[in-house]
Amino acid sequence: LSEFKDNQVKILLATDVVARGIDIDDVSHVINFDLPQTHEDYIHRIGRTGRANKIGQAITFIEKEDGSSSSAPIRRSGK
Repeated sequence: LSEFKDNQVKILLATDVVARGIDIDDVSHVINFDLPQTHEDYIHRIGRTGRANKIGQAITFIEKEDGSSSSAPIRRSGK
């Protein structure tokens, strides 16, 4: 974690448990490999990027089966 904060490591892989306990500045991207269980978890995850009026991107990978039960906002890429 300290290497990520010091910009020595470019990628940090974290679970929801770890993600709730970290505070890192200048996160440019959050990539959700799976959908969070709740809307609150989704907002918390993507809130790691674009803080303090900075621009960031949140990307969530979903399968067709995931889309119908998701409460998270979804924008389809069309691809």
